[in-house]
Amino acid sequence: MRFALTLIILLIAGLLIGPLWSGNTGYILISLGQWTIETSIVAAIIILTLLILVLRLLLTGIRRVIRGTSWGMSWFGRRREAKAGDAYTDALEALLQGDYVLASRNINRCYQLGKDQQDALLAAYIAAQLGDLKQAQDWLNKTGRTDDFRLAEMLFSLRADPANASSRITELAGLLKQYPHHPQLVKLAILSYRNLHKYREISDLLPTAAQLNLFSATELAELTEQTYLALMLAAAKLSLPSLRQYWQSLSKEQRATTAIRTAYLQTLIKLEQSTAADKIAARGLKRGQLELADLLQRQLLVAGTELREWLQQQLKQHPDDALLLQALGQMAYLSKDYSLAQRALRKATELAPSQRVWFDLAQTYDALGDTNAALRAYREGLQHSS
Repeated sequence: MRFALTLIILLIAGLLIGPLWSGNTGYILISLGQWTIETSIVAAIIILTLLILVLRLLLTGIRRVIRGTSWGMSWFGRRREAKAGDAYTDALEALLQGDYVLASRNINRCYQLGKDQQDALLAAYIAAQLGDLKQAQDWLNKTGRTDDFRLAEMLFSLRADPANASSRITELAGLLKQYPHHPQLVKLAILSYRNLHKYREISDLLPTAAQLNLFSATELAELTEQTYLALMLAAAKLSLPSLRQYWQSLSKEQRATTAIRTAYLQTLIKLEQSTAADKIAARGLKRGQLELADLLQRQLLVAGTELREWLQQQLKQHPDDALLLQALGQMAYLSKDYSLAQRALRKATELAPSQRVWFDLAQTYDALGDTNAALRAYREGLQHSS
């Protein structure tokens, strides 16, 4: 519209300025029967322009008068509703075709015509699908019912930036109480709490996350271990009795969970509580709550009595088990029995070579003072994947 108006103004200016500039304004002769009108081109253009403006003002006035009548309001209203209905249908068709950009354009036109709150809600959904979460929030505000859509607004906010939760902790907690099993709310809350290092809140949400299958098994295990490791280290900062008290406060089912038991084992090893770590590792292995391969890979074995007894019993039954031999090697190394460690690890490399066992053997050779053998073992380890 602006482009067309600018073009018209330029054409009029050209018709006016051109003849004036050349000194020859020209003339126009209009003959109607016995009547003739002769005028310059400049004057004719001015008269025509004024006539157009008068007609436009007259039509605008007539339109306003008509719209002021019940008939006019009804007619223009139906016309506007029809346009809005067509735009709404076009938006739905675009949604069905997966064209969110076109859907957004049509629903915006529909809202401009009808100012309907339902159109604003649909526009918010479409904006969210396009990833424009700021626009989605603006559409929600247009509904005039933000209190009714606090959940949707919170989801948009956390999806846009999980750090937004830092200033809305109370509101987020209230929504979690109101919607305790809402999948997206629970998941986004966990991710936001993790960014804020609020592990106590995460631990409260983990059972719901597991029930709703919000994370893969691996992701859930990593999140659980990270959460409880942080909580246990925080308890340990107070005192060792506080750590033991926290562990005992967990349910039997929680203490049997691999991720939580592993977190406790890591905490004990960090605090150099080898006796307690020995019991946790040995009993976890006996009950199937811990995996020997995982403990080996992460070097979470300790040279304790219970663990050694369990290992000896297993080796009697499976003398050629590479994992058991590697475990024996690691524990012997921790006990500074480097000769036993070397024999066990060497046999393990023959049965099931891996990067971890070769590196363990290299470490043992180094402790024995055999630098060349240590380098060879290390090179072998580099050639194997973890």
